[in-house]
Amino acid sequence: MRLQYIIGAVVLIAAGLASAAARAQSQSLIEQARKEGEVVYYSTMSVSVFEILHKAAKEKYPFLNFQHVYLASGRQAARVMLEHRSGKIQADVLGNSLEGMTYYRDQKILARYDSPEGKALIDGSVDPDRFWIGITTDFLVTAYNTRLIARAKAPKNYDEYLNPEFKGQMANNSSVPYPYTGMISLRGVEQAKAYLKRLQQQDVRPVEGYTHTSNLLAAGEYPIVIFMQVSKIEELKKKGAPVDFLPGAPTFATLSTVGVVQNAPHPAAAKLFVDFILSPEGQQALVRGGKIPLRKGVKTPAKAIDDLITGGNLHFVKLLGAYSEAMQTYQQLLGIKQ
Repeated sequence: MRLQYIIGAVVLIAAGLASAAARAQSQSLIEQARKEGEVVYYSTMSVSVFEILHKAAKEKYPFLNFQHVYLASGRQAARVMLEHRSGKIQADVLGNSLEGMTYYRDQKILARYDSPEGKALIDGSVDPDRFWIGITTDFLVTAYNTRLIARAKAPKNYDEYLNPEFKGQMANNSSVPYPYTGMISLRGVEQAKAYLKRLQQQDVRPVEGYTHTSNLLAAGEYPIVIFMQVSKIEELKKKGAPVDFLPGAPTFATLSTVGVVQNAPHPAAAKLFVDFILSPEGQQALVRGGKIPLRKGVKTPAKAIDDLITGGNLHFVKLLGAYSEAMQTYQQLLGIKQ
């Protein structure tokens, strides 16, 4: 009994020391960031969403000046590479899709950073090598127009997309290769190609962009959209549009990620900002901006989305190989004219 008491006491002391060390490290980072005074964030995040995040960050760290430079993914990569080749990237933190962040990692642009907040994120959203970390997600689901097809009749999984009854009834966002890259990471290259070839025979209508595709669904242009972002459907549902969704089995999930720049101009502020984005306050701010959080316990306004987060049936789409090659193969397999 005495031995158990001693062991318990040792465990408590060790936990206390670890907690004290973490607090000391956090305080040291804050003091260094205070001296730096600024963090520069190149991101694909919209200005309206960043404004919500910025307000929350400024309340917690009023001494920091947060500079946000919005750049679409391709323009961001061009600017970052130009600055990289000139020997000085102006950004401290980069925010992009997982594909973009993988490219930056391969170009030796990112530094490793193991954020203490990463432990609170759902499984699969943190790079094992710690070059990037997820901040928000979205789920690719079967969306349908409730006036054109009943829920019971809509396809319930990826293989049901191949049923003859759905030929000519489905649309898909043609501008991202997630159906292909998701299938590769789920079933392997050969099975993914075979699946896309069969899907091509279903006369799937290619449409550019998630927003445009979902708006046409709500307008009744087609009854079904496959591999559709759930956030766009929930947004339309709030406005009273006749749309709903069914999750996949598993449900493909995509990641928006951030990474700290190698030799960042403001390294402490960069780490502190990443920690904030992943903190409860940061994740809640992103939810207010209409995003889906990755931190466990942070709720969204939609119970159906929360159920997907906690259901344990997510498959994060990870890029294997070059994005351009995946996009080209995806469009070829579906017969999409470039």
